[in-house]
Amino acid sequence: MDTTAHTPPTDANEKPGWGLAALFSGALLACVRHGGTAGWWVALWAPLLILAALVTAYGWSVSARVRFRMGPWEWFALFGTHVGLLLGGGIAVGLLDP
Repeated sequence: MDTTAHTPPTDANEKPGWGLAALFSGALLACVRHGGTAGWWVALWAPLLILAALVTAYGWSVSARVRFRMGPWEWFALFGTHVGLLLGGGIAVGLLDP
């Protein structure tokens, strides 16, 4: 009897893994455990910094397509966003003193 035609699909019943959740939980616990009060601030502001970096990368990809149609105010806003991201990253890492 040939039963190979009735094999269920392998990915139909797969459940999501715990790898990403464990990684984020471990990073949060390490920040809080070893950082003290500063660790809580890192845990609170790191997602916002990551979001800002992603928005900046998206802004660059969009500006590459419409670079010649951007007005002066759009260039000013793009430049200001990048400077703010760099300053925020420098403060978060500890290179700059607020």
